[in-house]
Amino acid sequence: MKKKYYKIGEISKLYKISSDILRHYEKIGLIVPDYKGDNGYRYYSKKQIWKLNNIRNLRSLGVGLNEIKEFLNERNIKSTKNVIDYQLKEIEKSIEQLKILRTDLEIKKKNIDYFEMFKDFEKIIIKDIPDRKILKKLGSFKYDWEIDYELRILNEKIDFESDFIFTENQIGAGLKKEEFLNGNYMTYNESFIINNYQGEELKGGKYLSLTFKGPYNTISNYYDELNNYIKLNKLNVIGDILEIYHVEIHITEDENEFITEIQIPIKK
Repeated sequence: MKKKYYKIGEISKLYKISSDILRHYEKIGLIVPDYKGDNGYRYYSKKQIWKLNNIRNLRSLGVGLNEIKEFLNERNIKSTKNVIDYQLKEIEKSIEQLKILRTDLEIKKKNIDYFEMFKDFEKIIIKDIPDRKILKKLGSFKYDWEIDYELRILNEKIDFESDFIFTENQIGAGLKKEEFLNGNYMTYNESFIINNYQGEELKGGKYLSLTFKGPYNTISNYYDELNNYIKLNKLNVIGDILEIYHVEIHITEDENEFITEIQIPIKK
């Protein structure tokens, strides 16, 4: 004879749903055991199991428990078609998000590939950079872990799902122009995310750039080089300094693989 009823533990194991959640479903009238034994055990029939299938699928799409309860209580062709339409819309949204994430990851990988082949480390160059979007968080930071923490907070303002670590966004910290010119390189006044989507406009123009490979504790030497170059070539610094982390702790634990670019807006 086929088994007709199932204990709560069996249902919990089969659907990988905790017994506490099943009891909560019972409390709100979403799934009710067919009966309770004298020993207090709850017993469910196959009729309840198909409901659990629907609940699990709808919950995975973000449908609220009240809406699920309403659907299960008044299930008909029209309501089922509405649920299917909702599911299709959610699937399309997921596909679009995955497409965006795929593009972001491809760009991120190309960026890593580019710097693996990069040869112009420790060279000072002047380059033209177009307008960009930048999100900033002001503060006062000295250590890389403080900057990383601030960037995590800043990332909450981004309107898309993927973490900045896995996108083409450039992350970094800013140094006040006055601090740089006075030789004070180790206190940053902002963290930032440069992206193509949102934030205030960061004006394009000519930037003095130096890219180096290795740990951050050598960065003062490169700032000194840049300061001397600016004085020798009679350049004017016209804005705050950007320190961009192209390859950092989220990509590699080996500090010798870190790649950092210093960008200084200038005019002759």
